[in-house]
Parts: sequence; C-alpha cells; structure tokens
Amino acid sequence: MTDPNAAKYIFQQGVRCLESRDFEGAIALFDDAVKLIPDDADAWACRGLTLGHLKRYAESIESFDRAAGLNPNDVRIWLNRGSALAEWGKHEEAIASFDKVLALQPKDYEARTNRGNSLALLGRHQDAIADYDKAIKVNPNYYKAWSNRANAQLSLGHFRRALACHQKAISIQPDDPEVWYNWGCALMAAGKIQDAIASYDKAIEINPKHVASWMNRGNSLSNQGNQKEALACYEKAIEIQPNESHAWNNRGRILWQMGRLKEAVASYDQAVKYMPENYEAWDNQGYAWVLLGRYKEAIANFEKALEINPNHVNAIYNQGYCYARQGKVTLAVNYIEQAIKLNPDKYRQVAKTDPDLDGLRKNKRFQALIEDSKGKGR
Repeated sequence: MTDPNAAKYIFQQGVRCLESRDFEGAIALFDDAVKLIPDDADAWACRGLTLGHLKRYAESIESFDRAAGLNPNDVRIWLNRGSALAEWGKHEEAIASFDKVLALQPKDYEARTNRGNSLALLGRHQDAIADYDKAIKVNPNYYKAWSNRANAQLSLGHFRRALACHQKAISIQPDDPEVWYNWGCALMAAGKIQDAIASYDKAIEINPKHVASWMNRGNSLSNQGNQKEALACYEKAIEIQPNESHAWNNRGRILWQMGRLKEAVASYDQAVKYMPENYEAWDNQGYAWVLLGRYKEAIANFEKALEINPNHVNAIYNQGYCYARQGKVTLAVNYIEQAIKLNPDKYRQVAKTDPDLDGLRKNKRFQALIEDSKGKGR
C-alpha cells in the first residue's frame, strides 16, 4: 500500500529540484511520484514540464496528455503543453493547445501571446498581431506581447511600427533579456546584423547566462564571416547549457567551415545525443562525412534526417553531392533533380554555382536541370 505522505514528499522534492533547475534530479523524483500516485494530475504535469526542459519533447507531451486526462480544466496543463509543442517546432498543435486554454479562460493574455508567437513562426504575422492586440487589450502592461508585436511588425517590413512596439516593451520592462533577445532576432531577420549583435549584447549584459542570446550572437557573427568569435559564442552557450543540441550543431557547422572536420563530426554527435530528432544535425554531420570521404556514413545520416523530416530537402540535395563526389553521376543527378523539383527557387540557383557539383557540369541532364525555365522561349 502506498504511503501518501511518502508520495507527497517525493513530489515536493521533485518540485524543489525543478525550481532550482536540477532537471535530471527532478525527473527521477517525478518518475517515482507518478508510479506511486498515477492519478495525480499535478505530478504528471510537473513531469511534463521537466521533460520539456530536458528537450525530451515526445515524452513531455505524453505526460501533459496524462495530466489533461485527469484534470482537463486545468489551464496550466494546456498552457505548458502548448509551450512544449512550440519549443518542439510543432506550432499547429501548439495553437490547438493554446485554444484549449482560451476556451477555458478567454482573457488569458499569456496564452493569447503564445498563440501569436506560434502564428508568427508559421509566417502568419498579421494573425499574430491580432492575437498580440487582444493580449494587450486585456493587459496593456504585458511587455512580452509588445515585444513580440514588434517582431511581427518588422517581419512585415513596418520598421517604425516595430520600433514603437519595442520601445513600449522596454519602457515597461527594461531588464528582461528576452525583450532584447527578441528585438535582436527581428533585427537579424531584417538584415540589420550589427544592430542585432548590439541587442544580443544588451541581453547578455542583463543575464550573462542567456543561452539563446549567445547562440544568436554566434549566428550573427557567422553571417559576417567571423567564425572565430562565433565559435566562442557557441562554446559559451554549451558551457552554460551542455545539453543544448542546437548550440552543438552550430558549433559543428563552424568547425567544418574552419576545416576542423573531425571535431565537427564529434560536435554533431553531441547534438543528436541531446536531441535525436535534430534532423539538421544529422544532415550537417552527413555533409562532414562526405568531406572526410566516409560516404556510407554520410548516406546513413541523410537518410536519418529524412526519416525524421521527409520535407528536409537539403538532405536530398546533399545525397546528390555525396554521389557526385564518388563519380556516380546518374545517381547524383537523380537526387539533385528531386531537390530542385521540391524547391526550385532555392536549389536550382544553388546548383548553378555550387562548386561541390562541378563534377556534374558536363552532364546534359544536369545542364537542363539548372537552366532557368523562365528564360525558355524568349
């Protein structure tokens, strides 16, 4: 028979670990808690939250689903479930979860703002702004809605409106690194790289352990061709959060650009260790394997990336490069053709000038593929 006091104590210890960000310790305790009290919605919800922090998203959602089954009217469960789905990149499902919150509590401005964030990440910026406006109507001082509204306005090319929203967010809460980070992301998307770096620097000044700002500072520096400083940024992010898969992936990308291929491969190993569904890391490691002449391993990587995300066209393109490198022209052209059919605007242009495909340039089928179809008949 389960001792209710023992179960309660284990759960409370798990909450303490969660609050102190000891996620490994917390998950061990919550695993024990749900075994002892399997009908406790709070235990399942806290387990889901912890798994989300550990980036074990599939398990996180399973836990939230158990919690929601036990207490379907708890808005916190649906809100945190939506946040986990958004972090996982599953924004349509995240929106559905936020809709559950809003059905229960129509004036929940946090859920409304999070819904807007997912819409923005789906490219639906006007719809996102409508959600931010609803959140601001409920709480005019909710600076996160103002901050994200700035990003959406900038994505639509409305720089003055975006700046006004950002300044409003800063006036309400100048000491939240997320506000400066979000503005940096928007500036980066608008091609204002130096301004973006300054914004990330401000976020880091407020919170030197703000991992996302270190990572995007690295991305900005990489875009400027400053690989050495970019690498230092990714390594700082990893120092702060060793299980950050995207930081390991970006570190690997910089290392192969610097010609340090074996180190790049090892970095990608860490990326997929911490996030096995990181298809970009599988793809990038495959490219590094090609450069090392390890073609069998490369193809296995590209296939793994496509198993996770069948729409990741870059892995198909890289398969073509892998076969081109081996002199298998027919196979190479087959894959390049497939990539161009799936995304002609990007991959036809890339293939025209990609030095990786120079071995295919005398092939007539390849020549026909890269010919700009818009130019025909003129």
